[in-house]
Amino acid sequence: MPEDCKIINTGLRSCIPDRKDRKKGVIMCGIAGVFGTPDSNMEVKRMLAVLGHRGPDACGTYTAGNLSIGNTLLKITGDMPQPLTGKGALVLNGELFNFRELAAEKGIKTDSDTELLFSLLETRVKEGSTPIDAVCSTLSKVNGDYALAYACGGELVLARDPSGVKPLYYCSGKGAEKPEIAFASEKKALAFIGRKAKSFPQGGILGFNTENGKVTEKTPEGYLKRKSPEKRIYAEKKALFHLKTALEKAVELRLTPAAGIAFSGGIDSTFLAALAKCLDPEIPLYAVGLPDSHDVAQAESAAEAIGMKRNLKVHFLSPEEIEAAVPQVIYATESTDPMTVAIGLPLYIVAKTAREDGKRVLLTGQGADELFGGYRRHEEFLEKGAEVLDREIYSDLENISKINLERDDMVTMANSVELRVPFLDKEVIKTGLAISPELKVLKKDGFYTRKYILRKAAEGLIPPEILWKKKKAMQYGTGVQKVIDRLARDSGFSKKQGEHIERYLMQIASKKDSGFINK
Repeated sequence: MPEDCKIINTGLRSCIPDRKDRKKGVIMCGIAGVFGTPDSNMEVKRMLAVLGHRGPDACGTYTAGNLSIGNTLLKITGDMPQPLTGKGALVLNGELFNFRELAAEKGIKTDSDTELLFSLLETRVKEGSTPIDAVCSTLSKVNGDYALAYACGGELVLARDPSGVKPLYYCSGKGAEKPEIAFASEKKALAFIGRKAKSFPQGGILGFNTENGKVTEKTPEGYLKRKSPEKRIYAEKKALFHLKTALEKAVELRLTPAAGIAFSGGIDSTFLAALAKCLDPEIPLYAVGLPDSHDVAQAESAAEAIGMKRNLKVHFLSPEEIEAAVPQVIYATESTDPMTVAIGLPLYIVAKTAREDGKRVLLTGQGADELFGGYRRHEEFLEKGAEVLDREIYSDLENISKINLERDDMVTMANSVELRVPFLDKEVIKTGLAISPELKVLKKDGFYTRKYILRKAAEGLIPPEILWKKKKAMQYGTGVQKVIDRLARDSGFSKKQGEHIERYLMQIASKKDSGFINK
């Protein structure tokens, strides 16, 4: 456990210092909690120790009876002690990007999104709402990435953002005498106290009654609907206007002096870089790859094309560095799946490089392929009909957390760097889903252009030679896949026998004796 970890055991008293003594700003963290065991506070402390990489700056806990919740703090642009306590208690991992607008609307003076959220929840409860209804109604107005726990009046409420940008795992059931529940930002924390966890659903809200163990689930109004939007955007000009407006705002909301961009030179990261440049001309771009890799050449070419060559910071990988990072990525991602490790490894080193450069936030292009039809399979779906492509895009967004976001969060937060994804902004998603699927995957003269509308939106910021160029997947573009393949074979795993990389990764995982690893 971090030496500066301050354990706050306050019952129902407030632990928030006076306003004049408090610095405010954006903070990220890991959260954890346990209900139903006499030593819940000690179990939470043990989980927070495991989550120390998510918040190396400080940590705190709140305990009332057999309930304990806590967080580890990663300072980005300020400091806000957690848990916040009053009538209830709150721990939050994430950021509410529209909190200033919400604060102005409610007439609340604050520079902290955590404080605003807590104030709104407490007000709702005092007005007679149940804790889960208070959380549900409040989050319906929020544009942000978050995982949170709110304990109040015999109820523990857990919630996660609609895209699942912030991870959350939990387990619940009946103990010997009373119901039990435990949650944490990573599975390894729950495994450390002997619990087997499952992923909390994207956009889910769960209320757990601490008296009888009854579980209530709700979905806030306005969350991602699993059906076609009421208003479609078919006109290209209109689609471009709304998409540009939403993306510009999404990037602006996520920029901070502590931010950099994970940069591969593809359309997604290059578009983000070009938009960010208008707001912060000095924002650094971080690229990794073997010296002769496609991604390094592509990143250098793209950075020069948009006038950001001096912003680019390239970290050249070596086989030795990749080999040394493999166990760390397995531990971070909690997986020995070859694709998970191969994709996670470059981003892990990007985050490590950014952190060594003094950055604590990375913007990435994650979500653009899912929302705008960037995969080859999207061409096949369009052949079956626009409605099929539309349905599959919804499916991609519904599963993006388990497939991509949890992995990306784990490898960046392993280096105490927070990931931000402008393409999964609430308004960008809303706009993207409204745009006709035929504008996402355009078929003309027998040829397909994937992410057509996104590429058109970037015209004027990105030159054509970059704008319309196809991009290799990260694991191949950086050269990482080739190195891992060779490491597996050099370790005695024959490619002819099949699954040689997976068997190699499982051997490494077995040396750590990690029960939480998905094999």
